[in-house]
Amino acid sequence: MKFQHSPVAMAVFATGILGAGHVAQAQPTTPAPVAPAQLERVEVTGSAIKRIDAETSLPVQVLSREDIARTGVTTAEGLLRTITAIDAAGTLVSANGAGLNTGGISTASLRGLGSARTLVLVNGRRIAPYGSVGDSASVDVNSIPIQAIERVEVLKEGASAVYGSDAIAGVINFILRREYTGASISAEYGQTISGGGGGKQYNIAGSYGFGSLDKDRFNVSILATYQKTDAIYGADRRYATISGISVNPDPNSQLNNDPSSGNTYPGNIASSSTGATIGNPLAGNCGPFSVTSPFFSPNVCRFDPSPYVTLLPEAENWSLFGSGRFAITKNLEAFAELSYTHRDIFTQIQPVPLSDQFALPATNPLFAVDPFNGASTFLLRPGSPYYPASYIASRGGDPTEAVLVRYRAFESGVRQTRDVAEIPRVVLGIQGDGMGWDFNATYLWTESKLTESVEGGFPQLTKVLPLLDSGLVNPFGPSSPAIQQALRAANFNGDTYVNKSSMQSIGAGASRDLMALSGGPLAIALGAEFRREGYNAQPSALLIQGDVSGYGGNQAVVDVHRNVTSFYGEINAPLAKTFEAGAAIRWDDYEGTGSKTTGRVSGKWTPMNGLLFRGSAGTGFRAPSLTALYATNTEGVSVPGVDDPLRCPTTNSSIDCATQFATTIGGSPTLKPETSENYTLGAIWEPTNQLSFGVDAWWIDIKDTILIGGITVPTILADLGRYGSLVTRGPADAAFPGLPGPITNILQTNINQGTTSVQGYDFNASFRPAKTDYGLFSVNLNATYYDKYDITLPDGTVVHAAGTLDTTAAGPIPKWKTYLTLNWQYGPWGATLANRYQGGYRDSDGNASAVV
Repeated sequence: MKFQHSPVAMAVFATGILGAGHVAQAQPTTPAPVAPAQLERVEVTGSAIKRIDAETSLPVQVLSREDIARTGVTTAEGLLRTITAIDAAGTLVSANGAGLNTGGISTASLRGLGSARTLVLVNGRRIAPYGSVGDSASVDVNSIPIQAIERVEVLKEGASAVYGSDAIAGVINFILRREYTGASISAEYGQTISGGGGGKQYNIAGSYGFGSLDKDRFNVSILATYQKTDAIYGADRRYATISGISVNPDPNSQLNNDPSSGNTYPGNIASSSTGATIGNPLAGNCGPFSVTSPFFSPNVCRFDPSPYVTLLPEAENWSLFGSGRFAITKNLEAFAELSYTHRDIFTQIQPVPLSDQFALPATNPLFAVDPFNGASTFLLRPGSPYYPASYIASRGGDPTEAVLVRYRAFESGVRQTRDVAEIPRVVLGIQGDGMGWDFNATYLWTESKLTESVEGGFPQLTKVLPLLDSGLVNPFGPSSPAIQQALRAANFNGDTYVNKSSMQSIGAGASRDLMALSGGPLAIALGAEFRREGYNAQPSALLIQGDVSGYGGNQAVVDVHRNVTSFYGEINAPLAKTFEAGAAIRWDDYEGTGSKTTGRVSGKWTPMNGLLFRGSAGTGFRAPSLTALYATNTEGVSVPGVDDPLRCPTTNSSIDCATQFATTIGGSPTLKPETSENYTLGAIWEPTNQLSFGVDAWWIDIKDTILIGGITVPTILADLGRYGSLVTRGPADAAFPGLPGPITNILQTNINQGTTSVQGYDFNASFRPAKTDYGLFSVNLNATYYDKYDITLPDGTVVHAAGTLDTTAAGPIPKWKTYLTLNWQYGPWGATLANRYQGGYRDSDGNASAVV
């Protein structure tokens, strides 16, 4: 097979070189003559120009409906894991989001650069971000049922010049099924091979379509899906716990990477005057809820949260999709897309920790009340029937002193949350051709409403802390039935927040051939879009007050909107039969942020049949999200154990040394867009009809990185010459006249700081031997290699994250990822054997002083 503009060539190319399978068609003994096929121009992801040749100068991977079926996956999240250009870094899945206020979202991250830098489209148009707490940019890919997907097109390069903001790393375009007739129904059942703890999954889908656009001038298609998944917990899988952990002889891989917590049940105790750990009266026999870790003193217990955490959440999803087309005239058509998705996700995590190591929000009524004093302090006094006086004395402590308890609230129950998402979407438009132009105009409305409620295990701090302070709660074993009932009664139950992300847009575009060139027609596309984005967060009254434990502080009402105006143009010039050049430019104006112009140039050279070279260079940007800009500033505290470098060496005071400083976190209206440069250079070689190889090198450089949560407090205090403006101090202390006043606040609002530079290679190979008596076989391989993933921190330090798991990156960055499939087709029967490989990575040192 050679590169030719023919229907057969295009079909084989799209399914072969781009990583899909190939289906043979029986040939008649004496083929009848057929008229030349009228080839239809189509729009390919990454370009606004309709074209016949499906292979452009841009690296686009296509997964057809047949390819999707061969993967055996049941969710869009699972499907995207088969694409090697998509990385775990920067990705949230509904499982690992448990306890992180993510609302059960599942996202996608091209090149490991984060979901906010990966643009997700449905039928080439934007969809509303999920609307989880603090995130008005990321899309939940699991809101798109896999049964509704016709194909997926993945553009593996920056595309701001065509699509605007958010496409720094690339674009994932889900093309949904439409224009079918007749009725169908399908059902699937799945069960994990490990067994135990659920893991069952049920899928039902039904579709119905009627009307022929050619004969009846209309077509209406309806698709309904339902999916239910049972939960799997850490206790159901041996690999998810640290029980039976043994001492590693390598001291560099011990303490810093221990995942256990010192807030336990039975609780550990510490001196209230010095903060020094005393131990645990039950050490050595920590009971069913805690363990003894070889990485820590044998005199304390450690808590392993893994058995109590949801590995796979319980989920129930149903969706309804409808599409319609009506031929107004021969050259003008109206179309509509209507959809509604309902997601219900239940997650569970370990019981909440309550101790002096966790700060109270300044808005909490107990913030300035003794003995809490800004923390969730559990103080056990000698008058309590559970005070272990003899044990304290045996450990050299003062048995007349109150002790701090580092406690895990098992008697309050495990934390359970339910997230319900409702995602409607409406698209109305017209498309047609006239006077040499192909044109379209579209109206889009979509929103995502997320309601999170708690169903157990989240104590109300103003109720539970006084109960702990009464001395009647047993931190080392079961309390009395009355106290157990009181602890459960202190839990908050109900909705914690209702968030809504919305989007409306009106857009129009047109393309045409301008003139004939030696290699084909010179084509141009022009367009404009006007969009209004909104984000509304309505936390409950207790969440505003910061009185629900386990939510990380108080939250505030947010209600913001902005207008976005965009104009774009694109040109494609086949300068010769073997060479094609293209260029695109786009101007976007974001209300409150400013405007940005981005561009791209690209080229494709086919020096001979079966050999193609391609490359592109472009600029991109990402506008700050509404939450990054306008999230209400709230008060918090820094990590513990921080020193004021200007005062601590002299004062040795607890307000300056080994302490926690007040901080301000939240949005910053002065944020500017991230900017990027991206380059690709690749080749495709098809020496025979059955064999093809491809490679693409890629580079992405990002400047003015938006840091959510600002610069870390240790970084600020380590370089006051650079970051001193972020530190607020009180009046000078008369006792130390030569020193500045004590720190009263450190500003950690979102900020532009630092750069990210990534580069690597994508490989693909396909082997499609001739049909045999035993059927048709094919082998496909896709691979991605990270040559560099460098992050420049605010202090100038460069972290080389490729091949590591480092706290500065959003997850592990393995250097190699591959996806290999062996496909077999025999008549109506088929089978696929797939292997997904991810290389190892080096886990960097953790922080032994961190509190969990």
